[in-house]
Amino acid sequence: MILSRSASYGLRAVLYLSLHSEKDERYGVKTVAKELNLPESYLGKVLQNLVRKGIISSVKGPRGGFYIKDENLLRPVIDIIEAIDGLGHFSSCGLGLHECSDENPCPIHSEYGALRDGLFKVLSVKTIKDFKQDIEEGRAVISL
Repeated sequence: MILSRSASYGLRAVLYLSLHSEKDERYGVKTVAKELNLPESYLGKVLQNLVRKGIISSVKGPRGGFYIKDENLLRPVIDIIEAIDGLGHFSSCGLGLHECSDENPCPIHSEYGALRDGLFKVLSVKTIKDFKQDIEEGRAVISL
């Protein structure tokens, strides 16, 4: 798996918030975790990290919670992955070998590299808003 559990949860949560951002409401971690069927405490840490990195915003207090600003909807999706995990997964070996390279390839080097590079390109070009539109128009889902 190229995306870690944290990155996957973060991406799903950001997309959930993006779908509700036009309502000018804030959502607590409990609500987001329940809607996406994710562990609340784990998701809370991921969301706080995304706030620190400026991907999403939060407000404390009884009417507080997490939300995403309109300008952040235009950010490429790769920003979410980078904020959580960095971009090392997009240059590492699919088998975890440290010596894997074009000159010294592992058995899946070429195939994995093409998949990894393709995913990086998609996540770099597509914005949060693009993914949001795919969900709104029924071409994609974020929870089952």
